[in-house]
Amino acid sequence: MSVEDGSESLLLHHDQPIPKRYKQDFSYRRYKQRFRVCGLALVGGFSLLLSIIIFLFLLLWNSAFEVPAWKLGEHSDPIMVTGPGPERDLKFMLHPEEHVSRDPCVRKFSWNITKETIAPNGVEKNVFLINDQFPGPTIEARSGDILEIEVCNHSEESVSLHWHGLHMRGSYAALSSNQRQVNLNEIGANHMDGPVGINQCAIKPGKTFTYRVPTDDQAGTFWYHGHSEVQTADGLYGGLVIHNPITPPEDISHLYDKELLFLVGDWYHWPSKKVLANFMDRSSTGSEPCPDSLLINGLGQFECSMATHGAPVICSDIVKPSLSINKQAHYRVRLVNVGSLSGFSFTIPDSEMKIFQVDGGQQIAENNHPVNSVGVLYPAERVDFILAWSKSAATTDTEIIIELDKEVSVALGHRTNCPESKDPVLPPPSSYLFIFLRPNFALTPTQSFLLSPESAKTQPPTTNFSIQKFNLREAKGLSLPNAIPEAQKVFMIYTSIEILNKEHQIPKGFINHTTWEPQSLPLVALDREIWDKHQLVPWTGPEPVWVDLTVNNIDANGHPFHLHGYDFYVLTSYEGLGGWDYYNPFNPSRLPRGGPFNLINPLRKDTVYVPPWGYVVIRFKANNKGIWILHCHVLWHQAGGMAMAFQVGGDKSRGFSDTFFGESAERFCKS
Repeated sequence: MSVEDGSESLLLHHDQPIPKRYKQDFSYRRYKQRFRVCGLALVGGFSLLLSIIIFLFLLLWNSAFEVPAWKLGEHSDPIMVTGPGPERDLKFMLHPEEHVSRDPCVRKFSWNITKETIAPNGVEKNVFLINDQFPGPTIEARSGDILEIEVCNHSEESVSLHWHGLHMRGSYAALSSNQRQVNLNEIGANHMDGPVGINQCAIKPGKTFTYRVPTDDQAGTFWYHGHSEVQTADGLYGGLVIHNPITPPEDISHLYDKELLFLVGDWYHWPSKKVLANFMDRSSTGSEPCPDSLLINGLGQFECSMATHGAPVICSDIVKPSLSINKQAHYRVRLVNVGSLSGFSFTIPDSEMKIFQVDGGQQIAENNHPVNSVGVLYPAERVDFILAWSKSAATTDTEIIIELDKEVSVALGHRTNCPESKDPVLPPPSSYLFIFLRPNFALTPTQSFLLSPESAKTQPPTTNFSIQKFNLREAKGLSLPNAIPEAQKVFMIYTSIEILNKEHQIPKGFINHTTWEPQSLPLVALDREIWDKHQLVPWTGPEPVWVDLTVNNIDANGHPFHLHGYDFYVLTSYEGLGGWDYYNPFNPSRLPRGGPFNLINPLRKDTVYVPPWGYVVIRFKANNKGIWILHCHVLWHQAGGMAMAFQVGGDKSRGFSDTFFGESAERFCKS
């Protein structure tokens, strides 16, 4: 049993059963895979008593005794600076009219990346700025454009950027390295994808790199973000919208008057490196850091009185951001989760939402039931909807209500959680028995932002409303005119956060037995034969093939996984009920507990949520040459090693080291 490079098998694929040693190893994961009641009542009672004792001990330890080392020596008290300041508008208005009627072109941008201290929610933090903006400038283009973005790094950290959801397949572009036209349709743009350690070296301080990003025939809601370390959590992100210049009857622009972009995500007051260091410390027991706040389009409001001695901040009382909106108009809303950890639900009372796309322009089946809420949207996922208004909304203020999703854990699972929302309006998530090892009581998990009509006289927002929610996990795609081809290659992986002795009890993200770490040069510039043990990169072969990938999640929390370079069909998704319910596609005697695959109207996505103790199966056609990373989009998991990649095309032993990809990447690394 071996992968293509002849090393010890780290990937289960083709027609191989699960080896016995895998079953044994998984029984000692951080989460027990099954809870079997097969003892005397006395044993059960003793276990419960022991659990309560451990719970009380850990709660006291975390809340009273333990202060992470990086918090010591800081301010002993929160520093308050009063003064509400000016009003702040949440509006990110888009301009499709500037793009849908013109011919494709090369759009050139020049960006300066710096890092400055600002206070997006009243709390000061050192944040990445692009051309003095946070979030970075919103890119708008049309299908067929090439984005040529010169990035000058004037910060003190090495950076890179990823163009989330774009396939990077290529188009014609002039490359300054040799001043000739290169047909990227033939070779692609894998080396422009952004992940450090896979496709490029980071842009060092004082250096410049020019990304050439093809859009091809893609259209939809995308975004860009840092892909070096965990810099997205320090604000290195922005919006990216590709407009579709189609004409009726496919054109839906007649259904709305304007377009809005909302970049919503959780927010940490401490620098991302310190937050990560706190997580990847043996004292954390694998508890993910709970965020401090949330932002919408880079703005928020933090209650300074909630600051604690354990996490001191420099805080100003500021006006909560709001949005003035024309309630006679219909809006296309493009909603992106730019957060590091949390999913969220997005609600606008007195509204009528028509959900019609997810991720990068992927259509969903029409829902005839009126809704005023959508969720849960997990990190890196996107959703588009048309926003209309009820009759009572014209002269009434309303609110955007954002509720962070609470991933809860099995007792003794040693997972982080955030305080329960005290707002009874929105329904609670699925319930498990849980304990909070590292709660953040400063976080307000449900926050609202005022939406005011563009009129002089208005009534205050209503407090008496019901929630009609569109559940994104139940969304279906459009019916397929032709059947999806059967998979020619089948792969299966297991993913978890583990605390192992060999890793010195430091929480690490694992896919099978591999925790990912970068090498000195990106993989695209190295022969496969010299890749180290941290690289789990199956080769799909020299020719295009259809691939099935089963992702089994043996954690008590879900993981949003993103595959670079592709959209894929989500054939099935299943959440384990009270224990780990894996799916083994190589064992025909055990049918998937989630039922048969959806081959009629499967949803297409580029980021998919893998439920707790469950699995998803995705199918894609591996025809985009390059090395494409697959990783959890929870930043702390990704940085902890929860990543792998697929090599599509190239050579079985050389990879892409002697191709245009590899040579370009190596040349920049050595520049």
